[in-house]
Amino acid sequence: MVTNPTSPIRPLTVYKASAGSGKTFTLATEYIKLLVANPQNYHQILAVTFTNKATEEMKQRILSQLYGIWNELPDSQSYAAKVEAETGLGAAVVRQRAGIALHLLIHNYHQFRVQTIDAFFQSVLRNLARELNLTANLQVGINGVQVESLAVDMMLENLKSSDPMLQWLLGYIMENIKDDKGWTNSDTRNNTLLHDIKYFGCTIFHDDYKTHREILEEVMQRDGFIESYVKQLHDVAQDAEKCFRQTSESFFETLEDNNLTMADLPYGKSGVAGLFVSIGNGKYEEDIIGKRALACLESADNWASKKHPRRQEIIALAESKLIPLLRFVIENRESKWKIINSSRLTLSHLNNLRLLHSIEQTVKQINEESNTFLLSDTQHLLHELIGESDTPFVFEKIGAQLRHVMIDEFQDTSTIQWENFKILLQECMSHGESRDLIVGDVKQSIYRWRSGDWRLLNDIERQFPSNMMQVESLQTNYRSQRNIIDFNNTFFTTLAKQEYDDLTEEDINGAASLEHAYHDVCQQVPDTKPDQGYVEIQLLPTEDYSQHTLELLTSRISQLLDEGVRQSDIAILTRTNTVIGGIANYITGELPDVNVVSDEAFRLDYAAPVNLIVDALWLLAHPNDKLVKAQLVKNYHQLILDDVSWTQRDCLLATKDLDEMLPEPFVNGMKELIQLPLLELAERIYDIFSLHRVTSQSAYVCKFFDILSDFAMDNSTGIEAFIDYWNQDAHKKTIQSDQVEGIRILTIHKSKGLEYDHVIIPYCSWKMEMDDTLWCHPQVEPFNQLPVALIDYSKRMRESIYASDYEEEHLQLTVDNLNILYVAFTRASKSLFVIGKRQSAKTRSSQIMKVLPQIADHLAGSTIEGIEDEETNVVFTYGTPATHTQKTQKRSDNVFLQIPTPLEVSMKTFRQNTQFRQSNKSMEFVADENDEETLTAQSYIKMGNVLHHVFSTIRTVDDIERALLELEQEGIIYDQEITTARLKDMLRKRLQDSRVKAWFSPSWTLYNECTILSTDDNGHVVERRPDRVMSDGERFVVVDFKFGRPKPEHQTQVKEYMDLIRKMGHSQVEGFLWYVYTNKIETV
Repeated sequence: MVTNPTSPIRPLTVYKASAGSGKTFTLATEYIKLLVANPQNYHQILAVTFTNKATEEMKQRILSQLYGIWNELPDSQSYAAKVEAETGLGAAVVRQRAGIALHLLIHNYHQFRVQTIDAFFQSVLRNLARELNLTANLQVGINGVQVESLAVDMMLENLKSSDPMLQWLLGYIMENIKDDKGWTNSDTRNNTLLHDIKYFGCTIFHDDYKTHREILEEVMQRDGFIESYVKQLHDVAQDAEKCFRQTSESFFETLEDNNLTMADLPYGKSGVAGLFVSIGNGKYEEDIIGKRALACLESADNWASKKHPRRQEIIALAESKLIPLLRFVIENRESKWKIINSSRLTLSHLNNLRLLHSIEQTVKQINEESNTFLLSDTQHLLHELIGESDTPFVFEKIGAQLRHVMIDEFQDTSTIQWENFKILLQECMSHGESRDLIVGDVKQSIYRWRSGDWRLLNDIERQFPSNMMQVESLQTNYRSQRNIIDFNNTFFTTLAKQEYDDLTEEDINGAASLEHAYHDVCQQVPDTKPDQGYVEIQLLPTEDYSQHTLELLTSRISQLLDEGVRQSDIAILTRTNTVIGGIANYITGELPDVNVVSDEAFRLDYAAPVNLIVDALWLLAHPNDKLVKAQLVKNYHQLILDDVSWTQRDCLLATKDLDEMLPEPFVNGMKELIQLPLLELAERIYDIFSLHRVTSQSAYVCKFFDILSDFAMDNSTGIEAFIDYWNQDAHKKTIQSDQVEGIRILTIHKSKGLEYDHVIIPYCSWKMEMDDTLWCHPQVEPFNQLPVALIDYSKRMRESIYASDYEEEHLQLTVDNLNILYVAFTRASKSLFVIGKRQSAKTRSSQIMKVLPQIADHLAGSTIEGIEDEETNVVFTYGTPATHTQKTQKRSDNVFLQIPTPLEVSMKTFRQNTQFRQSNKSMEFVADENDEETLTAQSYIKMGNVLHHVFSTIRTVDDIERALLELEQEGIIYDQEITTARLKDMLRKRLQDSRVKAWFSPSWTLYNECTILSTDDNGHVVERRPDRVMSDGERFVVVDFKFGRPKPEHQTQVKEYMDLIRKMGHSQVEGFLWYVYTNKIETV
């Protein structure tokens, strides 16, 4: 590669890529540069990202641009120019090598390592199964929540009256009653105790818990620890409270001894006396010490009014007894209250910790019994192994020597993922030719709830020596129009400074990290972009806020549609999915011609055929459930019989027997149906109810059967078990569809990585801080006897031993909220509409309101109205709406960028009665014993078939025993003519030849009976399948087994195989014919 000779090449480049700055272009170009430098590099590159969608996008981008560069297509001109400039190679060389690299990738697609970080670590895990004591047939479980739910059910079912778990559950219930709250989110449908416990139990999958679970488990299992710990914390808290209580009592006894009451002191209960009332009532917060109490501490004169007849007596009493009591309270309040408060916070969830431990143990038991390993455990298990072993040993197990690593969306990486991955990256960086890449944007880190840690990228300079790493910023925004970019530059510069100032004023440690994260927020605008783009922010009064938001939303949609904007170019972004249904329903009611598209619209439980199958399954298990039967009748008549007049109420009130309204095979065949395996049962229901007639929803039905098949494979196949899974999780699964024309409505989190011409953000007034629990680390005796504690997040933490934990979480929430707003605002290309609420303290709108006047001052041409009048909307505008032209999607000549043609998918079921018959495999080897004329010839052929089968299924000599045993079990080796002993003897003699023995050594990478695809002169796909292909990484060896006489076409056949492998880019190819009976080997 050509580089600046004055600057040394550093192995790691970190790109900080702001929104719309061409991150995917940069990644793809860097990948292509490595391939152009050496087309064989493909098997030494690992590129990881965080979603399957991003993985597929990256693969398509690389393949399509290699094709475009190779064929000099206009779509790839910018890629080709950049590759030529940065490699110093001529256009012809770049084109040639791009073609070679594309050819190699297509023919070695399994080595095209662009994958999710989870998929990568799963491959490492499987290769380390032996070291981790995992079985070879281990199943990887993705749905940990489902397992956790089952674990809670098992725990509750097995409870006995003497079980300590019962007391913990009662403690959990009492805490929820006392706090008048549960652990559930506001959008959950069931606020039952069982649901709350399951929701809280999912904490076992969080990284914070996993990091400390071993030490927590050790402490929890100590005999009497919990009881002793609780007693110590109660004792220290009670001592502190007793001290305050005695002080309060002394104060009022002193007054009483001197025939005084609170009324004799200035302001009565509202004055200094109120402080002693508060501590007597158990209130010790900072706000109990007011200005009047402080004034009384400064001077005894302030203890009595000037007109009080006993003024001098009161002043003397204050100097001698009352002021010392006041001073004691003020000087000791903070330390005593910290003990009391810390004790209350620590003990509040102690029962919950015990519940977590029990839930995790039950989950572990379920996984062991089902031979399942949860995906969520992968990172921590690998981290433990890496910490104990040699680095190269761990990562060599992935089966390849990597030289180049690329990490996309680095801001979403968790600490544990990074600690695991960093070792691999350092190993690659140690090689001289390594070119590694990290790409991310701190400002788009919005997945902290999935353990993403923005600080990793923010502080990346501290991770590696400066001579090993260079940091570059991608600062030009190619996505949005000029006015959108200018607005976002000004808005987020101002808002980030405001947030920083607020944190500094609160004396929050780490405020500087927020300032650093947004120091590069201003983006450059390409010179070619005209002054276009429009921004509108409206903050509405509190009264009827929700209704007015919906009205304004539909007004803006109508305005855009009237201007000629396509529905698919409009997106509505929300903070959570709880408001999506209401928005969609309102738009549909007010604008019937508008189609609203959301992930909710593609959920399985929105598909009538799927619901019909589920209802039929439920009815088979609960035949007396009249409500479900009525619903099934209604759906059957409306969906299949086109009788839309039926309602569920009509079904329930009908005098006609409901069974007569259902298909006769279903009603009369219930006993037989319920005995079928679950998957076959669902297929029979599909057939009985004639669901093949509903062709418009086949995609939903196919997805449902995929889920049902996976469930039946991994779980109990009973109807009840599947219905539970359906109700808990499966009903929320969605189908993939990008073909629907309509306004897209989605959450901000799901919009990340996407762009839309016109973005509307309603309800931009979400709370900045939500109720949550934190994992904290007590550092003070006796609290630190518990290594980690679950603490409710609130400002109360500031006056406890958990003050630093509060400050850390407060900073994190500030960054989270700022980043969410940044992601939302930067999705817009042409126009941005924001609707929030004015006079809404501690919400996103309040911060927007605070900075809007400053934005208006800085942006020339912007307007702001309604600031002074609290009864009207605050309206901010900037720019002018652009003229809209209909976009037409050009057809590309790139074969990887063809517009897909949707295909109608139909599903058919076929009944198959069970029959006992000879296995297909054994039939291939057995002749008709009544045919005496062919028996000898067939015996000869049978021996050849058996040997061919053995050679095609074994990798090394050690596999022969297993292969012969499988043939015995299949009924293939069963007579006295072809016995296992005879076969072993023949194989032993044949393997005495050194060449044959070498072919069956473990040193090869083996391709047994693998199909090679090619095309003939007419473009038709042709399949070729050599018997055995071996490779040592450099040399390929083709061996074809023959059991008859040599023929000329045998040589031609092997030559064809060799030519196909050479066309794949492998130059060293050897070919052999092995005539097994004569043990003759011919070189081809």
